[in-house]
Amino acid sequence: MKKQVAVVTGSNGFVGSHMVDYLIEKGFHVKSIVRESSNLQWLEGKDTEICKCGLMDIEAMKTVFQDADYIFHIAGTTKTKTLDGFIKGNVGLTKNVLEAALGLNNLKKIVVTSSIAAMGPMPAGEIMDEEKEQLPIDPYGVSKVEQEKLCHEYMDRLPISIIRPPVVYGERDVEVYTYFQTVNGRLRPVVGLWGKKALSMVYVINLVEGLYLAAIKDASKGQTYFLTDPVDYDWAHIGQVTTRLLNKKSLSLRIPHFIVYTVAGISQLFSKITGKATLLNIDKARQMVAASWMCTADKARKELDYKGAIELEEGFKNTIDWYKEKKWLK
Repeated sequence: MKKQVAVVTGSNGFVGSHMVDYLIEKGFHVKSIVRESSNLQWLEGKDTEICKCGLMDIEAMKTVFQDADYIFHIAGTTKTKTLDGFIKGNVGLTKNVLEAALGLNNLKKIVVTSSIAAMGPMPAGEIMDEEKEQLPIDPYGVSKVEQEKLCHEYMDRLPISIIRPPVVYGERDVEVYTYFQTVNGRLRPVVGLWGKKALSMVYVINLVEGLYLAAIKDASKGQTYFLTDPVDYDWAHIGQVTTRLLNKKSLSLRIPHFIVYTVAGISQLFSKITGKATLLNIDKARQMVAASWMCTADKARKELDYKGAIELEEGFKNTIDWYKEKKWLK
């Protein structure tokens, strides 16, 4: 029996490589779109067809897509110095993917990964759903709004589903990894002098399960979904869980908002001087001081039968064990 074909963009990255693993386990023939210069460490030795066409060459992508049943567009830009850079990476390249997919006979679904950043934060104690007005607070979020608008422009010609993950963590991640490093150094930072900073998170295994379900379920066509873990968290609780799993005593340090902005401003200035993009800047500081980044996956649970059953304790344990195995943590 001929295998179904799934194409993954951003397949050499954190989420994309887990998506490749998941699809291989499901029995798909997986095509991994990468650039010539991509680091393929997470794809080495795996049963995936490497396609080094990148996302700039539409004609080359058409060849890769010609027998595709599903396309998972996970590639995107999370770190750049300008709004134009985010627009190019998150809107321009998405347009190329969609143009290349037009007219395909076998295509059942394109799943496009957006972000909770497209929505903006909520007041303390409130939880967002898919109907909330989009009020992004940073250029990355603005670019994700524009990416979603672009997808809607193609929905009369292509079967598209949009997924908005919150903070993603798990094995191979290098962003939340910085937090694990800090706690491993016996310091638990908590932003703000009082109150709780609440947020939703999603373990990468939960996320790729949801991306897969969005692909195979007919109900997802033309729809947008949040995918989260079963429980929402606050940073104090996250710190306690991390400390326990690392088996190290740590000092809880509350950081005033003005300190967050000061450090972010210095980091941003350094970025301008060196010409290198940084993850910590004034826009990122606005995200960090927001009261709530909580969202609900109720719609996905109802329409996609999404479980996302792995909670923080198990997900963090798996992640920390992996970091230790790879000698990222001692």
